[in-house]
Amino acid sequence: MGLIFETVLVAGLFAGYAALWAIKRRQLIETTGLDPEVLAKVTSPVQAYFARLVRVFTVLVSGLVVLHGFIRIPMGLTARLALIDNPAFDIAVGVLGVLGLSVCWLAQRTMRDSWRLGIDKENKTPLVTNGIFRLIRNPTYLGLHVVNLGVWFIWPTAAVGFYAVLFFVVMEIQVRAEEEQFGQASR
Repeated sequence: MGLIFETVLVAGLFAGYAALWAIKRRQLIETTGLDPEVLAKVTSPVQAYFARLVRVFTVLVSGLVVLHGFIRIPMGLTARLALIDNPAFDIAVGVLGVLGLSVCWLAQRTMRDSWRLGIDKENKTPLVTNGIFRLIRNPTYLGLHVVNLGVWFIWPTAAVGFYAVLFFVVMEIQVRAEEEQFGQASR
């Protein structure tokens, strides 16, 4: 299995989320006429910063896949934690990553026409509190964190760990911005 399997698995997890996002975006444009990708037209400094970070994360993910999948340098930030670096474990945490994607899909499905990437100031949506949102306030972000955890277990390196921690911090900032949008009901 080895490196090719790991690379396909990680690239598949990231591509899986990109596909979920693209499918949901297309579906909302077709059914509502509104583009849920509102980051391009944000006015808030926090959301503008978030929009730039989304682009940075896209480049980071691509870089991580290339660095770990095609240019294997077993030192520094790409040195692997040997304890959990084995093919059987990769399969198990690949399933964990798919579970994370499933949570993202369920959250998107539950949100229906309220799903957005960014905070839509022009077309406000109601706070979703049914379905999975009764149990978890931010299931999409939880699903993405589970995907990132799976990727770190597949490629247990400082570079992937740094990416996952940075991603967590940025999503926490976005959560706070969303809580401000929806008020106390989202806490």
